[in-house]
Amino acid sequence: MHVRPGVERMVMAVRRRPTTWGAAGASLLLIVAAVVLAGGIGGPPRPAAVAPPPPAALQVTTTTARPTAQRTVPVTTSPSWLVKQRAAEAAAAREAGQATSAADDSSTPTTAQSQTPSGQTATSTVLTDGHTPLRGLWDGNADTLAAFLLAESPAPAFSVSPSTLASYYVRYCGEVGLRADLLWAQMLHETGYGRYGGAVSGAQNNFAGIGATGGGEPGVSFPSAETGVMAHVAHMVAYVYTVSPVAWAGPASDPRFDQVTPRGAATVLADLNGRWAVPGTSYGQRIEGIARAINTR
Repeated sequence: MHVRPGVERMVMAVRRRPTTWGAAGASLLLIVAAVVLAGGIGGPPRPAAVAPPPPAALQVTTTTARPTAQRTVPVTTSPSWLVKQRAAEAAAAREAGQATSAADDSSTPTTAQSQTPSGQTATSTVLTDGHTPLRGLWDGNADTLAAFLLAESPAPAFSVSPSTLASYYVRYCGEVGLRADLLWAQMLHETGYGRYGGAVSGAQNNFAGIGATGGGEPGVSFPSAETGVMAHVAHMVAYVYTVSPVAWAGPASDPRFDQVTPRGAATVLADLNGRWAVPGTSYGQRIEGIARAINTR
């Protein structure tokens, strides 16, 4: 039973000091205490007030987005020589313009054209009457060039194998934007399909008769087949371009580069007539005939 603290003190005081209060006083206190205990005064004890629980704190749930994994797509970058060759082909198409259109009216391309992954057109088309443009992207390869040579001349007198020589032509023609099949055809014409037999010998690595001006003049010698190919390509650059598209295609590779005047005079094969070879009235057409055979074999 719950006893209020004040009542409990009163009862204890009466019990300890009955003589002080006297019999009457003690009896009165005991009666009051009994009444209080019975709930007659003050009523039952009130329960202590309980404070309401504080409101729950606002909880904010933050969802962290997972980073999305990004797929890395490899980028295939074309070699600089291929980019330049494609750009040169587009320029050649613009410059050839009317001459190419006129030739197309009277001839049928020897092979179909193909599209490179970038959308730039590569071609093995050979026109007639010397109208084939010198600039462009040839869609063949070194194996095709080497196989054509060996079919005509099984033992050419070059300082390297036909396949190695052909790879040089594909590479360096590509770097300057000239058609490798046309310069290879020119090389076959100048060297007699690698048989030589004239003033120039195979040991000279001179594939285009550079400096062989007649009268037994052997022309220029080059230390390797690769430098000889670079000289040939650079010499053609002097005829086709007013400004060389690459640093190496100049006097450093071709000792007769600066003797070509005017610069940039040759757009198609026939433009080499009377320039590369004198009198050379059908020089470009002969090269064109070899190029046609390369691309139709």
